[in-house]
Amino acid sequence: MQIPIKKTLDRIPGGMMIVPLFLGVLVNTFFPQFLKIGGFTTALFSPQAASTILGCFMFLIGSQISFKLAPKALKKGALLITGKFIVGAGIGISVGLIFGPAGILGLSPLAVLAALTNCNGGLYASLASQYGDETDVGAYALLSLKDGPFFTLVALGASGLAHVPFMALVAVIIPIGLGMILGNLDPDMRKFLGSSKMLLIPFFSFPLGAAMNLQTIVTAGGPGILLGIIAAFTGIGAYILLKLFKEEPIIGLATGSTAGNAVATPALVALADPSLAVIATIATAQVAASCVVSAIVCPFIVSFAYKALSKYKASKLIGETAVS
Repeated sequence: MQIPIKKTLDRIPGGMMIVPLFLGVLVNTFFPQFLKIGGFTTALFSPQAASTILGCFMFLIGSQISFKLAPKALKKGALLITGKFIVGAGIGISVGLIFGPAGILGLSPLAVLAALTNCNGGLYASLASQYGDETDVGAYALLSLKDGPFFTLVALGASGLAHVPFMALVAVIIPIGLGMILGNLDPDMRKFLGSSKMLLIPFFSFPLGAAMNLQTIVTAGGPGILLGIIAAFTGIGAYILLKLFKEEPIIGLATGSTAGNAVATPALVALADPSLAVIATIATAQVAASCVVSAIVCPFIVSFAYKALSKYKASKLIGETAVS
């Protein structure tokens, strides 16, 4: 009996990323001991495996970037960071100024800023591979600057503890840079490595999901789900900037998510301002829920926008052809 697993996953926006991710969530929720068996099983499926596989993925996508395209990838990365930050920080700061530390609808400014000033790099890379080109994927190198609490601390005005995670950025750039060198030295190696790129997506998606638990959504409740929905639409800022700078804008919407490591941000921010310690507890659960919810909603937004824009371009082309 043959089951069309691959075709089914292809019909789901970001399916090769989302489905394994949720399998990881389910396994960690109902069978957590499976991840602690040890040996190759733990090495491949536990949350700790994600970083190694992602590192390999970065090497592979780096091999697909030619040196002449690198400046464009950096330009797109800068536009993605700026657009995402303007929208995320704008919403969070507005909530704080208007409604105070308690926020609105159960969402504190801390939770909003922690969830909206970053994005899920793995999800972005997956969507960029599907809907963008190699420069869109390569933009991840600069987009990784959003990892950690830096932008949240800047938005909160906690500049005393904010610092650019320079070595973290270097650690992301090195695998991509080595891949670029190898791919540019040998076109055959570029072709070989490129054929393996998509293979790794489900293998780093499952461990990312295995770091989450369905209980986080229950704990966060409605506010966490709402935060995830809001996060899924924050890519509009990057979309607008890309369009203004005459770049293909669709991939900007792929930044509409919350990074998995953002779950630790509220606690880190609370170290800078102990008065936020109480709020940080519920903010952590809400940010975790936002990670899961935005990972579901964002691919659908990107897919819908991509199809709508493609349909518009096709109809416009037909109209111009008819006139001529």
